[in-house]
Amino acid sequence: MTAASSFSILLIQPTPASPGTPPPTLAQAKNLSCARSIKTHRLDVRPDGSTNGGKRLLDRLERLSARYHAIHSFSLDEIPPTLFKDLVAALNERRPGLRLSLCTVIDKKSASAFKVMDESGSLVQVQWRLTGPLPDVDFFKAFSRAGIWNHLVLDGTIASSATCRVVASQPNIIHSWEITYTGDGSCHANGVYDQVRPLPGLPLWQVMSDPVNRFLLVDRLSKDRVLRLRVDDDGESLFTIGASLEYHYLPPEGLPDGCLDEICAMVAAGGTVASTHVRFNLERAHLIGYVQEKGVIVGNSSLKNPRPEYIEAVQRRTGLDLSGFVERGYTSVRPEYRGLGIGTRLLEGLTQRAGDRKIFSVIAEDNAATKIIAIRNRTRQVATYFSEKAGKPVGIWMPEWIIDTHGRNTPR
Repeated sequence: MTAASSFSILLIQPTPASPGTPPPTLAQAKNLSCARSIKTHRLDVRPDGSTNGGKRLLDRLERLSARYHAIHSFSLDEIPPTLFKDLVAALNERRPGLRLSLCTVIDKKSASAFKVMDESGSLVQVQWRLTGPLPDVDFFKAFSRAGIWNHLVLDGTIASSATCRVVASQPNIIHSWEITYTGDGSCHANGVYDQVRPLPGLPLWQVMSDPVNRFLLVDRLSKDRVLRLRVDDDGESLFTIGASLEYHYLPPEGLPDGCLDEICAMVAAGGTVASTHVRFNLERAHLIGYVQEKGVIVGNSSLKNPRPEYIEAVQRRTGLDLSGFVERGYTSVRPEYRGLGIGTRLLEGLTQRAGDRKIFSVIAEDNAATKIIAIRNRTRQVATYFSEKAGKPVGIWMPEWIIDTHGRNTPR
């Protein structure tokens, strides 16, 4: 007989408030997450060896909600992974009028047992405590797509610098995180963009770190809205990431002082190209596009003049003659700003300003995100070769109108 699972649930009645638009101040955000009444209830769940544990738990939560007139339930203790998986399956089957914040443990092995999370109007937040190797980000992505806030707790020696960098580089998927043990303190990396100029202020979730407050705030404003909110440097004003973007398209000699240094750092942080010739190529580029918000560069791309050696190497390997072309590349968007269409708009802006120059792009075969942007921007792959410098296959992509007009330049 499997031992009973026992854990405490907070039943919450939030202070009445209208969600409306994102609040302009930290004080107003805190008001949205205030509770009028909180009651603790202990639950004992006795598994019977079947997969009905999740359904029975959901039934009990619904009864408690009706008894105390509180649809918001916050788990104070971790739910065993098997029971949590059964509860997710039960939520996929029916949509109760509950608002839940749950916590459990996770590692790469236990994540493989989960079914894909459907859209759920009940599960608002999950606190995952990592006890082993980090699951593939697609696991967390399924919950994020369902509108659920993923908070990751890095436990003990699991909080390595490498793991922290992966987690911090996926803010649209792993929305918030914390470390319970730092060891030698080397795991405080802020992700691959920690070498570029920092964004002003702090994420709202980092300032409002109490999990109950975060649960209520996400429920009232939605995951996506809370994810984009930052507390400004004054410690009180809030601003929304992406609300005041400024696009610029300039030749390298027209860039403001220090701008090229910052763009080079952005390209290096992107990690998709070798940094050997980045500055050399950008200094001789036809046009550089970059995006700023609150004085910080958050995305960039460029039209480069390819070196003769490169043109010769590509023609030798693919039969493709790139003479007279400019290369559209060095595209980098900060993780916090992904999903806002910045990369697509940059590429569109550069293409519109290319004049009579023909354009191509080089995209690594394993770079799915950039391929998606390229396809959205109506470009197609015309050739593939193995790049010794990148150590992997790469593709040559061109806008559809160039392929149609200059078909003779594509390999047969």
